[in-house]
Amino acid sequence: MLCIDLSELGLAPLPVLIGILFFGQSFLVYVIAVIKQDVDPVLPYLSSAADHRPQSCIFSIGTNISSVLLAFLVYVRYNQIKGILEQAGHDGIVMTVNYRSKWFGYASAFGMFIVANVQETAIIPVHMTAAVVAFGGFNVFMILQCYVTHRLTPDITLHQVLYYRLVCTGIGCASFLIAIIYGILASHTYHQTYPDLPTPRPWNRHFYQPGYGYHQVSAAAEWICAISQIFFMQSFGPEFEEIFMEYGLRSEYIYRNTYEYDWFFSNNRR
Repeated sequence: MLCIDLSELGLAPLPVLIGILFFGQSFLVYVIAVIKQDVDPVLPYLSSAADHRPQSCIFSIGTNISSVLLAFLVYVRYNQIKGILEQAGHDGIVMTVNYRSKWFGYASAFGMFIVANVQETAIIPVHMTAAVVAFGGFNVFMILQCYVTHRLTPDITLHQVLYYRLVCTGIGCASFLIAIIYGILASHTYHQTYPDLPTPRPWNRHFYQPGYGYHQVSAAAEWICAISQIFFMQSFGPEFEEIFMEYGLRSEYIYRNTYEYDWFFSNNRR
């Protein structure tokens, strides 16, 4: 019987847990939305599939947890690189890049939190802005971390890890731009025919909706962007194996002598 002692893995399971949450909630949300016929089964936006109950509840819970875990992952990675640089000798450029990547990672986690709690049809500008911050912020985080990895290879990692991260970053950034551009093209094409109608949410191939082809490309690119970012996170796993989290709780009771209590009660009786 195979038994794995998780206590020896450090924080290596953290990226894996984020990936499991993403794929698990995405599968449930998609299946329920298709069964209820809330979305077209061919390449819907994830947020469109999660726009109605109970999918919205599953999506909100999973994404809220993921946003907290992502912020923690960014925090761990920042302190890991900071500790390595302090021990090996201060490198001002890498230290600055690492510091800035931390804030882009936090911005991505905050964008995820807003996306989880503001549904697509609730407040569209807020949801769309948060989605751009979530995906775009993590793309910038990946770019900066690739630079950090390049500067520290082969001291702390292998060249293969750098190449893997570069591929994930390239796919993520390209698909992010494609998703935005083709999403705008889909909306523009639709409004050329129906200038007085809102953009379809969700899109559906069973109705005549000009720009549906552009929408499919945009939706596919969104999924590819999200998956490439999840795969990028997995590369941190082996490097987190030697990182352990320590925590403690301290309680202290201050004893007072009898005279102080007698003086307090005697003054309150007057």
